[in-house]
Amino acid sequence: VIIEFENNLKVSLKHAKEQLAGYLLGEYKSGSGSDYVLIASDLITWRVFSIAQESLERLDELREDEVILEEIESSFFELKDGKEEEFYFWIDRALFKEGKQKAKLKNIEAAFGHQSIVFRKAYLEMQNFFEKIKDTGEIQVSYEQWKKSLSIAYDNFNDTTNNFLIHTYLSVFAKMLAYQVLTNDEYIDESEIQGIIDGSIFHRLNINNFVENDFFSWIRTEEARRELKEVFRRISQELSTFDFADVDEDILKGVYQELIDLDTRQKLGEYYTPDWLCERVVAEYDFKPADKILDPACGSGSFLRAVIDKLKRDLPDANIESINAQVHGIDIHPLSVQIAKTTVLLALGREVRNAKKPIHLNIILANTLLTPKGVENMFSNQFNMEIDKEKLFLDTAIFEDGKLFDEALDISQELAEQTANQATLKAEAFGNILKNQYKGGEVKPEVAEDFYQIYQGLKRVKEKGRDSIWKFIVQNLYKPYFLADRFDYIVGNPPWFTYSSIR
Repeated sequence: VIIEFENNLKVSLKHAKEQLAGYLLGEYKSGSGSDYVLIASDLITWRVFSIAQESLERLDELREDEVILEEIESSFFELKDGKEEEFYFWIDRALFKEGKQKAKLKNIEAAFGHQSIVFRKAYLEMQNFFEKIKDTGEIQVSYEQWKKSLSIAYDNFNDTTNNFLIHTYLSVFAKMLAYQVLTNDEYIDESEIQGIIDGSIFHRLNINNFVENDFFSWIRTEEARRELKEVFRRISQELSTFDFADVDEDILKGVYQELIDLDTRQKLGEYYTPDWLCERVVAEYDFKPADKILDPACGSGSFLRAVIDKLKRDLPDANIESINAQVHGIDIHPLSVQIAKTTVLLALGREVRNAKKPIHLNIILANTLLTPKGVENMFSNQFNMEIDKEKLFLDTAIFEDGKLFDEALDISQELAEQTANQATLKAEAFGNILKNQYKGGEVKPEVAEDFYQIYQGLKRVKEKGRDSIWKFIVQNLYKPYFLADRFDYIVGNPPWFTYSSIR
C-alpha cells in the first residue's frame, strides 16, 4: 500500500496523484512490481486509485506526470461524526482485509473489476503467456472462432487479443466464483483450482456441463496451469476474503458489465436490465410446473435469474432438477454464455448438490435470428456444415432427434481422439460402434453416414493440432433446431439497435 498524505486534498489532489505515481514508478523500476493499492488522504477524505490500463502496459517508458490514475469510486470514504466504526472497517478492508466482507455487487466489482489489483496482475501475466503460445494451432483456432462468433453479431468490432484475454479472465473468474458460492470453501487448494479450470470439480458437485471446451479453454493445458498459477491463486485468495453464505443479488453482473468491451457492447445493442426490473416483469406471469421459459438473448442471465427466483417462491414443492429444466437461454456472445450459466447456477443455489440426477444447464451459444449458413432451405434435405473451413454435406435427418445428436457427437469426438494419427475407422465399423453405444433407439443409415463424416472432420482437425473447440461449436450452432415449438413463455430484453446501424 502506498499512502500520500496532504494538508487538504481539495487543494492538492493533482499533486497527490503525481506523488503516488512517482512512488509507484520507483517501486516498479526497482523490481517490486506494480501490485499496489494507492491511497491519497488528508485524514478526513480518503481516495483510492488504480493505474489505468493504458498506463499499466507502458510503465517502463512513462514519467510520473504521464501515468494515468483512475479513482476507484466505490472505495471513496469521508470521515464524519458518526462514521467512526464504519471507517474502521473501511481501513481494515483497504489495508488488511482481516474480516470477511459480505458478497455484495459493489464489493465484488471493486475487488475484481478493471481497477482492481487482481485484474491488473492477471491481465499482464495472461498477456505475457499468450505471446509465447499464440502461434500454436489450438490457440489460433480458439482465437479465430472467438472473432468469427462475435463478428457475426457485431459486423465490426474490436477483435484484439486484449479483449480476448479480458474475456478469458472473466470466464475464469466466473468459474471460480461459482465454486466458491456453491461451497463457501475457506481455502481453495491447488488441486481444487485445477478441477475448477478443467471442470472436473463441478461434475463432483452434480453439474455436468458448466465448463465446456469453449473459446476460453486454452488455459486448461498443463503449460497454462503452470504459467498462470499465480493468476488463479490470486483470484482464489481474493474470493476467500468474502462471505458467500447468503448471496441475495446478482454479484457477477457488475464485473461483467465493467470489463466487457463497451464499444462492442453498444454495437450489439446490449443494455443491461437492472435486477428489480427483471423481477417486476416476471411477476406479471403465473408459471406452471410444466411451463418452459426462454430468454433468446439472455446476456448475463438476469432474466433467467429472476425466473428461477419466482419459480422457487411459487412452486415450493418443485425440486431443483425440474426448476432447472424449465429455464432456457440463448446468446450469441461467447462470454455471455459462460456468465449466464454462472448466474443460473448461483440462482439454483447449493441445492444442486443434492439433485437426484446431474444438472444440465440449458444455456447455449447460438444465433437466435439466423439459421447457420447452408441450412436456409430445409426442403432440400441437405445442408453444409463447416469444420475448420472444410465443408461436409449432410442430411437434415440428423436434426430429428436432439438426444441422438448430442450423444452421437460425443461418440464422434471420442473416436476422433482415440484414432488420431492412426488408421481412420471404416464407415461400417463406425456405424456399428454408434448403434451399440447409443441406447436411445434406432439410428438411421443416413444419420450414421453423416456422423461418420463429422467423425472424420473432427479427426482431421485433431491431427492438425487445430481441435479443442469444434465439437462445442457444432453442438451449440445447431441446437436451436431442437428447441422449435417447445416454449410457453419468452422473457427478456432484446438487443436494441438504432435505425442508422441496420444495414
